[in-house]
Formats: sequence, C-alpha cells, structure tokens
Amino acid sequence: MFKKGFTLLELLIVVIIIGILATVALPQYTTTIEKARSAEAVINVGAIRVALDRYWYQIGALPANNNFLSLDIDNPNLVTNKLYTYEFRDDGTTGTVRKYTVTATRVGLPDTWVKWKQLDNITGKIT
Repeated sequence: MFKKGFTLLELLIVVIIIGILATVALPQYTTTIEKARSAEAVINVGAIRVALDRYWYQIGALPANNNFLSLDIDNPNLVTNKLYTYEFRDDGTTGTVRKYTVTATRVGLPDTWVKWKQLDNITGKIT
C-alpha cells in the first residue's frame, strides 16, 4: 500500500527555503522600487532645469521662485498621487550668469530629496 504526500520534514525544509529566499529578495525589491521612484524626481528636475534655461535665454532672467506658470511645462506639483513636491529658486541670477536650485522633496519623507544646483552658465551638479 503506497501513501501519497509529503512528510512533515519535507514540508518544513520547503518552508525554510522559501523563508530564506524571501529574506534575500524583499530588501532588493524595496531598493529597486525606491530607485524607480527617485528616477521620477530626477526626470522632473531635469525638465524644470531645461524650462528654466529656456526661459532665461528668452527673457534674460528667471521667473519668480516656484512660478511654474511662467515656464513652458506643466506644473509637476499638480499631478495627483505625486511622490515628490518640486520647487525652484533663483540664487542670484544676473543678465549674464544664471544661478538657481531645483529641489524635489519626497512627500511624507522630508529628509529624502533630489536637488540640482546650477552654479554658473556651464557648471551644475545633482545631489
């Protein structure tokens, strides 16, 4: 007489293996999700930068801080279910040199941000 099924030991080993795999995979999954979310911020900060540069080349100055209506892009702060809030500020732009900062701050996590600092007409950096 043959009995079909698994022993308790076999089931226990399978549960342990699944637990080990979940322990390894879950942190990697979380990291990947956060990278994708921060990529959204980097893309939007880049779009704001390009719009600010275009505005500066056309007008010779930057718009008032956070005045997205002056830019030729949609205001990213009006998107529903947004992950970041966006702001920009003039850091002393003159007629010949543009200096500004664009910041994306994570909604609900104010210590998490992406920031672009335009240092002069050529140099800038993202943090």
